[in-house]
Amino acid sequence: MKFAWIAEPPFNYQEGGGLTGSDVELARYIFAGIGESFEPVETSFLELLPGLEDGRWDVTTGMFATRERAERAFFTLPIWALRDGLLVRESNRDRIAGYRSLAALGGKLAVLAGQIQEQTALSLGFRADTVVIFQDYDEAAQAVADGAVEAYASVESAHREHVTRNPGTGLACVTVPASEKVPASGAFACRSREIQERLDSLLGTFLGTPAHATLLSSFGLAPESRP
Repeated sequence: MKFAWIAEPPFNYQEGGGLTGSDVELARYIFAGIGESFEPVETSFLELLPGLEDGRWDVTTGMFATRERAERAFFTLPIWALRDGLLVRESNRDRIAGYRSLAALGGKLAVLAGQIQEQTALSLGFRADTVVIFQDYDEAAQAVADGAVEAYASVESAHREHVTRNPGTGLACVTVPASEKVPASGAFACRSREIQERLDSLLGTFLGTPAHATLLSSFGLAPESRP
């Protein structure tokens, strides 16, 4: 079974010559449990849903299960719940408290193409011409480091992992307050209802167990990340 992934620690990443991450290892476990092979395919976030629709892969890495996305794919049970964060330069950490404060400063914000943070930013005071679209995580993070944008909006856990893995870059993560965006649940997106039901048959007995908690914590995901 083909699994589409994007490079974004701690969910999916290459390390020691192999692919790992919380989403990768959960998918491996579930695929094996239903008697399927695990065939990873790297792509961009923007291609995840189109690739399901045209049959390039069967399941994608976790994503927020919005109403619009549910019209294009079949979502499993939630595999995590995550809050947003802003990747900023350390020199700006005390000036930026969330989306609204950055919008009030008139700063530019990086987002990835197709991710929901773009709509969140627009709903919280950003003008469309101050939201800059990038194709992958590293490109957006570099734009912050270079001063091309003031912040990059994504999930907090990805930003904290990036800061940990890249010391000395002068970057920091600001947690978006719940008053602006509450943590949201994400799930694997599937090509068909049959695949979704097969994955859910095993996910339903694994999610929330001590083994699931151990899997998440081994990738630095906090208790609130458990759905």
